[in-house]
Amino acid sequence: MPEAAVPDLGVSGATSTPAITSVTDAIAAAAHLAEGFAADAIADDHEGAAPFAQVAAFRSSGLVPALVPTDLGGGGLDWNAVLTAIRPIIRADGGLGQLFGYHFVNSWRVQLNANADVIDGQFRDLAAESLFWGGAGNPRDAGLALTPVEGGFTVSGRKFFATGAQVADRVTASGTRADTGEVLAIVIDATQPRVIHHDDWNNMGQRLSASGSVSFDNAFVPDANVLGPNEQSGPAYQPRGSLSILLYQLVMNHLHVGIAEGALADATDYARTKTRAWATSGVDSAVDDPYIRQIIGELTAQTRAADALTWRATDALVAAIDRGWDLTDAERGDAAIEIAAAKVFTTRTVLDVTAKAFELTGARATSTSAGFDRFWRNARTITLHDPVVYKAQEVGDWALTGAHPTPSAYS
Repeated sequence: MPEAAVPDLGVSGATSTPAITSVTDAIAAAAHLAEGFAADAIADDHEGAAPFAQVAAFRSSGLVPALVPTDLGGGGLDWNAVLTAIRPIIRADGGLGQLFGYHFVNSWRVQLNANADVIDGQFRDLAAESLFWGGAGNPRDAGLALTPVEGGFTVSGRKFFATGAQVADRVTASGTRADTGEVLAIVIDATQPRVIHHDDWNNMGQRLSASGSVSFDNAFVPDANVLGPNEQSGPAYQPRGSLSILLYQLVMNHLHVGIAEGALADATDYARTKTRAWATSGVDSAVDDPYIRQIIGELTAQTRAADALTWRATDALVAAIDRGWDLTDAERGDAAIEIAAAKVFTTRTVLDVTAKAFELTGARATSTSAGFDRFWRNARTITLHDPVVYKAQEVGDWALTGAHPTPSAYS
């Protein structure tokens, strides 16, 4: 696939949409977006084009700086508000849910570094220009190389599964200094010519997540975009500095539940309005078929349980975040276990729900025009992010020995 030209995102020097500062308004704005995304979900999934238009709509909603403090121009909302708001978007399209959820993680995570002046500057710019954020931090790829130059660094290398980078204004990453070997957290202007977006995301699911690869060919990173030593590992490690990893895992739990909710809602509506009673069922309407009612009941119960576990994990992580730099390893570990336990269950739930939904709808619903397959494809794709069996092992180790997961790129 040819490399994509960098489009003019139309944000430089523009006046942004005022930040939404009310939880009620945030939920209403996201619900309005979700309604529009749902209407086009089947066609957009089939096309699989990079979601520039959807990001533009999100940018215009006032939600982009929701987590930025109000004194820096943002909405001043918290993670509970943001995750509640984007859930309808996840139901409508899991790929867009991932894209927007990761925007919040990537932009919020800059404060997990020590350079306060740079962090405040990044937040002010985000709020003033409604900047959309992606990431280029796949830990299984080779690291990015930083070369000192006047006024900052240049960064080179390629990252795969760089969710959101193609449609972003800013990209979070880390790189290793060529001269000293020090690892630094950085923010890269994703619109500069030396950032090459390869437009190579062509996977079967999460098609609107813009998760293709990105290359940096001596792209410039000014000193104002250097966040400082990467405090997620190494000698500068602090428990709080590694919370972004848990946030990504938590967002995946919300993605799992939201995709299951979307699939179940669509399948239930189809069963209510289109599924025909089976010839030997003894009933005239599908809604009176005890087999269908049992399946819906079981899947609904399973999805609600997954939702409850996910919000329990959310509360645990929010409590860890609220501890600030006083967070201990044990407190971080407790949050990690809650998130891992939820992920084991939400993974099984979303795969069950998106597969069994077809048992509610019948053969006619396998038509591509019905679009039910997109839920399973999205679920199967996002649940392969990292092997859930290792999350089960972490929970098992904790249950047997009380040991917390060792902070890593995935735990």
